[in-house]
Amino acid sequence: LLQSEDRYHKMIAEVTDYAILLLDEYGVIQNWNSGAEKIKGYQESEIVGRHFRIFYTPEDRDSGLPERLIAEAAAKGKAIHEGWRQRKDNTLFWGSVVITALHDESGKVVGFSKVTRDLTARRIAEEKLKRYSEDLEFQNKELQQFAYAAAHDMKEPLRKMRYYTAFLAESAPAKLNEKERDYLQRTTAAAVRMQTLIDDLLAYSRASSAGGDRSDTDLNEVVRQAMETYQDTIETERAQITVGYLPTIPGVAFQLRQLFENLLGNSLNYRDPSRTPIITITAESGCPPPYGEPKIEGPYVKITVSDNGIGFEPDNAGKIFDIFQRLDSRGQRPGTGIGLAICKRVVQNHRGTIVADGRPGEGATFTICLPESAAL
Repeated sequence: LLQSEDRYHKMIAEVTDYAILLLDEYGVIQNWNSGAEKIKGYQESEIVGRHFRIFYTPEDRDSGLPERLIAEAAAKGKAIHEGWRQRKDNTLFWGSVVITALHDESGKVVGFSKVTRDLTARRIAEEKLKRYSEDLEFQNKELQQFAYAAAHDMKEPLRKMRYYTAFLAESAPAKLNEKERDYLQRTTAAAVRMQTLIDDLLAYSRASSAGGDRSDTDLNEVVRQAMETYQDTIETERAQITVGYLPTIPGVAFQLRQLFENLLGNSLNYRDPSRTPIITITAESGCPPPYGEPKIEGPYVKITVSDNGIGFEPDNAGKIFDIFQRLDSRGQRPGTGIGLAICKRVVQNHRGTIVADGRPGEGATFTICLPESAAL
């Protein structure tokens, strides 16, 4: 028994990663291990017999934090705390402390064990990460505001340019030769493309923010509204769109509408001219791999949007969501290369994932995983 007790004391004494102290019922230090000497800087002969409040900053001592901790440990059996602690040389370290009450056979508190771990490196890393995240968030907001302001300011001169070219096209066609009319038509078409690009940039700027009122959103209604946007194209191309039952999920309604508007627009723009466009939208519970690791706890819904369009090479599945990325390099199809980037932003804002799969000449499938729970 004595040998076992001696081994136990040696084990405690030689632990270097943790400061392990024995306190009496008043918080006075009774013994000291090598880990405490390493972390706090005192020799055992310098510290035994002194109150453990010596390790706390003047602010914590003035507020009575050490006394509150041992009072909590006495009342509840244990007290846990993290904060800045003070070494012998007055330098600070971030300590994680557990104080445990020790009782005699009658249940009376006779002292406390106090275990401290130096987590300064972790704390500094967390602070750096926090500052980096805050700086990144600030820069993103600044960029979004700049993009929004720049795009907004371009709308007025562009509107005037379209007005003047339209006036010339209507009032003076007979006075223009063929080359001049061609230049005027090209100018008008360029103005229309620029207007579309500005509108898409503004939409992307709005989608880049996770802000907005989140509420229960019926995806059936969202898809119905998205289909209304393309009603003329759907009727002209006789597109067949099949929509299965879709759930109600928590989200930002206008952003989810952007998601489906752009996915439908993508399928219609990249339709195969040799066959009737067929677009299918379905949903089912759960998102198995490889559709993304859950970022929050709770169930996910898998939504699939597939078409029989021209498709794309599988190697392009990753870059298809990059802003301004267009697989139609010759620009023969409408679009600015922002639509799918907006889709990715919206899904990320809702803590979900989106992946694309395509085969040339066969079509494309977009699989979206969105949380079904309200814990966004």
